[in-house]
Amino acid sequence: MGLELSVFLFKDGEVFNAYCPELDLVGCDYTSEGARKSFDVALSDYLEYTLEKGTLEQDLLEHGWRKTKSGDVTKPSASTMLRRSRQFRSVLGMSEFSKYSVPIKI
Repeated sequence: MGLELSVFLFKDGEVFNAYCPELDLVGCDYTSEGARKSFDVALSDYLEYTLEKGTLEQDLLEHGWRKTKSGDVTKPSASTMLRRSRQFRSVLGMSEFSKYSVPIKI
């Protein structure tokens, strides 16, 4: 299954953060490029660990993802993430942030 994750890049003090509300994962560094790379490592570690343990689907469901009748798992809507994540609401309330997408295959 392939999909795209939303990642929000913002600066908090001296540190850049790359935050994915769909998985509640974050990467941090003192540069924006470093934060992106840190996020990529966090995502890779997350997927590797949950796939190895057989807990990926359950973890996704706990993060607001939904299972369709066909058995696919779909990411939560923006409104669902806004209700569930104080961090996401905080990021959207910032005056400066950018958004990018990360394609993944599960």
